[in-house]
Amino acid sequence: MAGKRALPDTYSMDTDIGGILKRRRLSRNETLEDVAFRADTDAGNLSRIERNRQDVTVQRLGRLCDALEMTLADFFQELQGRSGTALSDPAAAFDKHTRELLSVVGTMSPADRITLVEMARVLAKRTPAARRRQRRSKTTKS
Repeated sequence: MAGKRALPDTYSMDTDIGGILKRRRLSRNETLEDVAFRADTDAGNLSRIERNRQDVTVQRLGRLCDALEMTLADFFQELQGRSGTALSDPAAAFDKHTRELLSVVGTMSPADRITLVEMARVLAKRTPAARRRQRRSKTTKS
């Protein structure tokens, strides 16, 4: 298939990330716009993710799962259940930088991991998306 991104070997077309998200969205009778808004993204981006045309970061996958009222654990359990076998490397579902980060974190001491999580939280608060969420949160409380 020309132009279609190949899925990792551990996933079949029936167990792909985008397919699970799309099935969940459709089962809830929601539009791309509904879910995208709650996940702080746009409908075009969500559409590309659902069609496996765009990689998804752990952060975005977490926001999409939240918007669809499911946990990441639920998501990976469904992914594993559809494949019929345990995923040997769930991190393979993520983009290159996230996989690299997971690899590095695996070599760190527990104390260093805690420090890294604290640093990540500070950095996450500095992102434009976090600032938009914070502004929206303040306006809804008023």
